[in-house]
Amino acid sequence: MSEESTQPGLPAVIKVREAILPSAPRQAVEDAADALAKQSVAENTTRSYKSDWESWEAFCSAHGFAPLPADPEQVRLYLTQLTQFAGRKGRKLRPRTAQRHLAAIAAAHRAQDIGFDTRHPVLCRTMAGIRRAFGGRQEGAPALRYDDIAAICKTFGLDVRSVRNKAIILLGFSGGFRRSELVALNVEDLDFDKHKDGLAVVLKRSKTDQDGKGRMVAIVKGANPLTCPVAAVKAWLRAAKIDDAGESALFYPVNRWGAVELNRLSDKSVDDIVKAVCRAAGLKDKGYSAHSLRAGHVTEALAGGADRSAVKRQTGHASDAMLDRYAREADLFINNSLRVESHLADVKPMAKVK
Repeated sequence: MSEESTQPGLPAVIKVREAILPSAPRQAVEDAADALAKQSVAENTTRSYKSDWESWEAFCSAHGFAPLPADPEQVRLYLTQLTQFAGRKGRKLRPRTAQRHLAAIAAAHRAQDIGFDTRHPVLCRTMAGIRRAFGGRQEGAPALRYDDIAAICKTFGLDVRSVRNKAIILLGFSGGFRRSELVALNVEDLDFDKHKDGLAVVLKRSKTDQDGKGRMVAIVKGANPLTCPVAAVKAWLRAAKIDDAGESALFYPVNRWGAVELNRLSDKSVDDIVKAVCRAAGLKDKGYSAHSLRAGHVTEALAGGADRSAVKRQTGHASDAMLDRYAREADLFINNSLRVESHLADVKPMAKVK
């Protein structure tokens, strides 16, 4: 049989040897496809969707509703319940939280190839009402400023946990990193020799770079050894005796006996660390979190007159939208409309009228 011969049912243009190439087992292909699909959504988003879906299922079970396919009217009742739950706990419901719950329900439908219209008129009216009722100015994590970072560093000792925490605080602040980016770093991502003035960090993936294009972040040496991020990272590597070969994580847990454990530190632990060191430094509880390091970097940079494009290169912000909020806070007093002391400095008191 010639190469151009065809099997019954196959287009004439397909060669036999191409048509009968061996294929991987179907289950293996399906597993690989599922793995790729999971990679399309960030890990934190996947966890949130799972939690939100379980919440929706519990609501349906309590009221005798079918979770899949979902009835828009029943979803409306669920979103309304979310607002009531937030009120009982003394917390504000963020509109984006309600939107995420709605997105989780839609995602579950897509996974089962079932249609679900998040733009259904009933749902649009419900979300519009939630935005009007709970859509006040969203308070993000407050920024940790230079003085705050210095105060925190003064509380650290020489034990392994303190050395690690100091490295996390200073690297997170100087790099403007998210907590997920900090815990994803490997030792091989650090280059102490590339730049004599600091440390080059290769960020392979981030929230705004899900395709893994990567970018390099420069960490400049600090003039004060107490707050130098490069010195802090080097001290942690020495104290933890971390192997710099292969995929060694940069940050690890430290147990109650001061021993470094071999599993990678979680992003939740970074959040806990920031809150703990802020309390230890006597900073008033303003809702500090791991994001306070990133917020502090941006706020200080803008207050110091840094170019916005330079800030975005450092932090990976995709647009100016978030920078605008930090800029408003940084400029609140710097460019205040009633900043008149410079104009009044030379004004002498009016002489008394005789």
